[in-house]
Amino acid sequence: MRLLVDIGNSRVKWGIAQDNRIVSGESFPSAGESLEESFDRHWLTLPIQRRIYICNVVGGEAEHIATAWTQRRWGVSPNFVKPADRGYGVVNGYEKPEKLGVDRWVSLIAVREFSKGPVCVADCGTALTFDVLDAQGRHLGGLIAPGLAMMKRALALETKGIGEIDRGDPEVLGRSTAAAVEGGVLAACAGLIERSVGKAEKELGHVPDLVITGGDADRIADKLDGPCKVVPDLILRGLLRIARSVS
Repeated sequence: MRLLVDIGNSRVKWGIAQDNRIVSGESFPSAGESLEESFDRHWLTLPIQRRIYICNVVGGEAEHIATAWTQRRWGVSPNFVKPADRGYGVVNGYEKPEKLGVDRWVSLIAVREFSKGPVCVADCGTALTFDVLDAQGRHLGGLIAPGLAMMKRALALETKGIGEIDRGDPEVLGRSTAAAVEGGVLAACAGLIERSVGKAEKELGHVPDLVITGGDADRIADKLDGPCKVVPDLILRGLLRIARSVS
């Protein structure tokens, strides 16, 4: 049994893996209450966990809190995954491999297991990230852009007349400010992904698969013209692959 944890900017996702598959799990907001209180709320009833693998993008404080909690409760320290120059069939494409976001690294490890050809990965969360792997598992690089909520906040803060807006029904051409903003940010994210897939196809010489994950994956996938596979637990799948290789 393994505890897999994805500490993201907006949410913490976790799952229990048994017999090489994720059998249960939940998620909770990264903010709202302290991480320690959230761990108490969600993990106190779990059986003792001896193997814990964490993908953490929010910094050292979260790592310290998670380590202190698991040591106090179960007498074990988590394994915090770090990006490497290569591993698990993936070759890191960054000039400084350690600078690649660990969430992107783990996602690339995950997709390599079920997509053996060239593949693009779009993570539609707080930020929208886009990465490309060729058929040999070489990371060709990627893009980072604001996600849906961040785009909407930027509009509310930096423009006059929009202000705080509720989520509207997206339309091709909005007939209210909320609808226009909703449609605009969705089109921006979908357009970035589609254009990037097209660029990747030209570089690869082959149509890549497209895998989408993240909290806004379903909403953005609905706006894409081409096929894609939505995998909500992609990072947890990557953590499971890493855990299987070392235990």
